[in-house]
Amino acid sequence: MRHAGKAFALALVAAVMVPAPAPAQDKPIELKFSSWVSTGHGHHRTVMAPWAKMLEEKSGGRLKVTIYPGATLGKAADHFDMIKNGIADMGFATPGYTPGRFPLISVTELPMLFKTSKGGSLAVMSLFDKYFEKELAGVKVLWIWVHPPGQFHLTKKPVQKLEDMAGLKIRAATPTTAAMIKGLGATPVSISAPETYNALERGVIDGTIFPWEAIAGFKLAEVIRHHAVANLYVAPLMTLMNQKKYNSLPADLRKVIDDLSGPWGAEFTGSNWDNNEQDGIAAAKKAGATIYTLPAEERQRWGARLKAVEDEWVTAMQGKGLPGREILKDLREAITKHDP
Repeated sequence: MRHAGKAFALALVAAVMVPAPAPAQDKPIELKFSSWVSTGHGHHRTVMAPWAKMLEEKSGGRLKVTIYPGATLGKAADHFDMIKNGIADMGFATPGYTPGRFPLISVTELPMLFKTSKGGSLAVMSLFDKYFEKELAGVKVLWIWVHPPGQFHLTKKPVQKLEDMAGLKIRAATPTTAAMIKGLGATPVSISAPETYNALERGVIDGTIFPWEAIAGFKLAEVIRHHAVANLYVAPLMTLMNQKKYNSLPADLRKVIDDLSGPWGAEFTGSNWDNNEQDGIAAAKKAGATIYTLPAEERQRWGARLKAVEDEWVTAMQGKGLPGREILKDLREAITKHDP
């Protein structure tokens, strides 16, 4: 009996010392993802919604992403601060909508650098640690990307050469794109992407610069009649997460997010944006619009005219004590590698 009692006591001690299994997660952790585009936009359909689904699946259902589209939670220009301050847990923002706040990343807006969204996004993402991480402090940057090169889209007058730009009022969302428009001889008008349709319809502007996808995503085919392919510029965008929310997650869930971010996220987004360009081209053709591609010689004329925009940007950065010349050199090298 003494042996039996001793054995029972040892068994009881062993049972107490065995760690209890971790409590099961009662319900998914919901992440509010704020978006300023509609559910019909290509970025929603082919990037955000699929990415949210992948996040849920790879977390075993422990994460649930709810997308709030169409600027439901706030205006496009407010998204960086909305995510930083926890109004949204996640979202995407456009640095160009807050001019001067993120000066170094505006290097991506300089004229005629990129060919594709995929290659361009990987090139820009490769410079994150060296140049952009400090500038974007205060949030968890999941990845950065650039949209496909922007073209000219006009309501009444076609553009085929530099001289055709004279007298036109063209929508430009950032100081750099505004400088390009002015350099080409037109008048820039600052209007955000969601407001462009109404401005074109009312005749406030004669045209806009956008990647092709916007023709379908913002239904611009209804008011645009002429397109000029110039591969003029790109704009940087970034997928962000509230830093405190990210830090609050268990390590394994943070890893799920990390695995679907960084260069992977940049390539995933860029590839889909490149594919979405066909939607815009198809919408333009269906509307019976004319599409004109600038010949190489004419494009060189445009490039020569726009060299001043690049020089002014470098001078402005150097004047602020920022490595403008260095980052532009590094970006060109990254583009040669990722977007030849």
